[in-house]
Amino acid sequence: MVKDTEYTQDTEYTQDTKCRQDTERDHAPVTAVRTLRTLHEALRHGGDALPAALREADDGLLLSALDAGLPADRATRVVVELVRRAPERGPRLADAVCEKVLIAHLYLDQPGGGGRLRVRNALMLYEGLVRPYADRGAVPELMTCVLPGLWAAGDGAGREVVRRIVAARQATGFGEKGWKALVGGLAEECREHEKCRERATVASRRARRPVFRRGGAEDVGRIDLQPGQLWVSALLGFLAVALVLIVILAAF
Repeated sequence: MVKDTEYTQDTEYTQDTKCRQDTERDHAPVTAVRTLRTLHEALRHGGDALPAALREADDGLLLSALDAGLPADRATRVVVELVRRAPERGPRLADAVCEKVLIAHLYLDQPGGGGRLRVRNALMLYEGLVRPYADRGAVPELMTCVLPGLWAAGDGAGREVVRRIVAARQATGFGEKGWKALVGGLAEECREHEKCRERATVASRRARRPVFRRGGAEDVGRIDLQPGQLWVSALLGFLAVALVLIVILAAF
């Protein structure tokens, strides 16, 4: 009888624990959604609720808010909070945040605000969350993809970020692979500019080819000589005159 009672109690305890765990698991997504919604509302309206919402949101929520797109001044608040937490993160979480920041091109692709403020936010993210871990995790591999794309960003903000990182008096954190990718991208850009210039030169030469006009009973042929062709024409004329003189003198 005692054994049955103990078994029954154990069974009831196990079932109660399982139900409690299921309930917690069911409510976890709702809590996360509410927290994200609270963060977005706080970022949208500002005020006294914003500092508390930023502190309560985890790194994933802050990164998601940046990824969704924010005006640059509100994005700055999120960036400052992410950088402030850097010393509190363990290696694995620090690497994950760093990789997310790089994959998102330092969030320069997101709309909102002036270019100067977006550049400053990107530099804060790089200085606080990327550079310290540049030789760790997947960062060296990501740099080979991030740097060329950052340099080629449409509005020039990414290019300005790269310039300022290089201009800083400390190691860039690009690594050998990152530098090779960046220089390779620049070489490809130079080749494209050279091709465009060659095409423009060819088009200009075609536009200046000889033009023949016909008008009424008279046929008028006009040849536009290039400056480099004038001395050739003069030389040919001189040779023709000399040949005529030689023939005349030989006849006498």
